Order: sequence, then C-alpha cells, then structure tokens
Amino acid sequence: MKLGKKVAIVAIAASSLILSSSPAFAGQINGSGATFAQPLIDVCKVEFTKDTGHTINYTAGGSGKGRTDFSKNLVDFAASDAVYTSGFPAHLEYAPVYAAPIAIMYNLPTVKEPIYLRASTVAQIFSGYITNWNDKIIAADNERVVKTVKFKTKKQVTKVGGKNVTKKVPVLDKNGKPKVKSTSEKRVNIDLPSQPITVYYRTDSSGTSEQFGKFLKGANAGENSRLWPKTASGTFSNMTPNNISTFFNFQGANGSALVAAGVAGKVGGIGYGEVSWATSNKLAVANIENAAGEFIAPDAPGTSAFLGGGTIEANGSLTADYKKKIQGAYPIATASYGLVYPESAKKDPEKQKIVAAWHTYLLEQCAKKFPEKGYAQITGALYDKAKSQIAKIK
Repeated sequence: MKLGKKVAIVAIAASSLILSSSPAFAGQINGSGATFAQPLIDVCKVEFTKDTGHTINYTAGGSGKGRTDFSKNLVDFAASDAVYTSGFPAHLEYAPVYAAPIAIMYNLPTVKEPIYLRASTVAQIFSGYITNWNDKIIAADNERVVKTVKFKTKKQVTKVGGKNVTKKVPVLDKNGKPKVKSTSEKRVNIDLPSQPITVYYRTDSSGTSEQFGKFLKGANAGENSRLWPKTASGTFSNMTPNNISTFFNFQGANGSALVAAGVAGKVGGIGYGEVSWATSNKLAVANIENAAGEFIAPDAPGTSAFLGGGTIEANGSLTADYKKKIQGAYPIATASYGLVYPESAKKDPEKQKIVAAWHTYLLEQCAKKFPEKGYAQITGALYDKAKSQIAKIK
C-alpha cells in the first residue's frame, strides 16, 4: 500500500472516531433546586456542554422549590440536599452525585486565625442564647488544647476549559475513604472581640437548613439535647428552640448567596452555607469539633470521612451518624441528590439520555475538575449506589 493511501485511511478512521464520540444530537434539559449546588453546577455545566454539546439550564431557588417543581413535572431533574418527607411524586429516584461541607462562616476582621467551635456552642449561637462574640462559652472553645488532623494529598491532572490543570486532591484508600497523614495537638488562645453577634439564616425552604438542623439535634443528643430539641426542618425558624422572630439580632435571607452576602456586610455576622459561598465572599470559616473530639475545617476530605460513616438507604439517600467517632470527620456535611425520573415515568427518551449523562458527569467529573469549590467526590459504596440509581434513568 502506498503512503498516500495509508494516510487517507488513517484520516478516515480518525474522523469516524471523532464522529462516533460526538453526540448524535445536541439537546437541553431544565432543572431547579438547591442553591447549595449552584457554585458547582454553574462552572461544571459549561464543561459538560463543551464535552457533549448538550445544554443544562438550572435555576437555584432552594431545595424545597426543586422538590416542588419536580413533583409538578415542571423540570427534567431537580437538585436537593434533603429527601421528601411528604408529597412524594409518583415517579422518583434519588441519585447522590456530590457532597459538600456546610460551613459556619463569620465576619470578625480583627481575628486573624480560624476559630474553634463545639456543637453545643454552635447550637447556642444559632438559637440566640449566645449574643456576643466575647461570651465565656465561645472563649472557652478558643482557649484550650485542640486536636487536629491532616490528610494525605496527591497531585491530579484534569482537563478544564480544554487545558490540563494540576490540583491537589485527597488520597483515598480501597474503600474510598481519605487517608489520614497525621494528627496533632496544639494550644490555642484566640482573643475574641466584644462584638454583638448577628445571625443570618435561610428563610426559604432549604435542604441546607434541614441538614444543618440534623447536625444541631444529632450532635447535641444526650446531655445537651435541651440545646436543640426540635426535629430538623427545611424552614430554619420552625426548628429553633426559641422564637427567633422576637430576636433583634437574627436576619433572614433567601438562599445561600444572600446569607453569605449578609454575613460579609455585617461585622459580627455569622451564618451557614456551602463553603464555596464563604470563599467567594472572603469570609472566615470555623473549625468544628466532631464526635472524636477533633476540630476539623470544612473541606472535601473531612466531608468524605464523615459521610463514610453513614448508612446508605435503599432509595439512594444517606443517613448520617453524628455520634460516631470517625477520625478526621467534618460533622456538618451532606450528600446532595439529583432527583430524576426512572423508566416507569415514561419521559422523553432523548431528554432522559441527557439527564443520565449529566448526572454521571456530576458524579464522576465535576468535583474532580473544580476541587477549589469545596465539593467532595462521591466514593466507595455510595458511588456504587449512585451508579445504580443513574442506571434507572431511561
């Protein structure tokens, strides 16, 4: 065979390969739901479009809005940080596609290092019992010996925007759990200012609020149960021990973005939300004590460690154990779910293909491509469950 023919055949083969890897059609799907998911979805849907040609339209109106839209068949998928407790739609599958820590973010410009908070202290701040930053309870958390953990990391090369980018990611064991590099103890003595506390909380129906409430109740169960006795709710004001509507230092906001903006605009402010909102608003975040007595920052390895100790339910959701002693666990963390339609829903098959591809991309690519956003990639047994849930989308 002559060289020219060889080149032609190779070119035709390469062209066929490119065509076969491209989508047969370029479509779009619509979703709504968690603001918790928004920082990751906003950046990753751009990559998904580059890689597949498909378009993702996503409106972040809160987990409750996402569940309502899904129940009314208004969207092709929804995102929620909490599962339904009532109003179950006729066709539903949960796909746990990413996880993230819920950070306690605060605005104290004179404090130059991250503060330390126990679960009981967090409960007393967010219920209005503690109203000033120099309160003796907060002071005691920050004048003590604290245990900390460091995780093993490695360099990982991923393609973002068509370019290879090297980033540090946690090293995982064979079960998908992050490997601890070292543990240490140190004495901290952080001076906190005489500054009134302004608490910012979600007013919309929020999965983030519900998961935060589960931590406040679960981590304080037992001798501290009086500090947060109510069952978790998507509406923050419905689960607080006190009627916060009568408290002058509580400010409500719709969505994580406005909570973070409120904290950023008020010296002495404190709030809760996905850690990316704190980062984008240049807010400090607290180290939170876990059941093992360690103070852990809100990061991806700590999130994975904590969720690895939870129970995977048959429907794809995860039940966390706030009293389980897990080394390195960040205790205010949650898996977040795609709400999707299974084959029995008899949806448009072409859109369902995109929904399945998008959730596979969320599960396997998004947290890996953008580790700086603070999301943890689903691993281990929960990853296997997510894959089986996505397989039901037909």
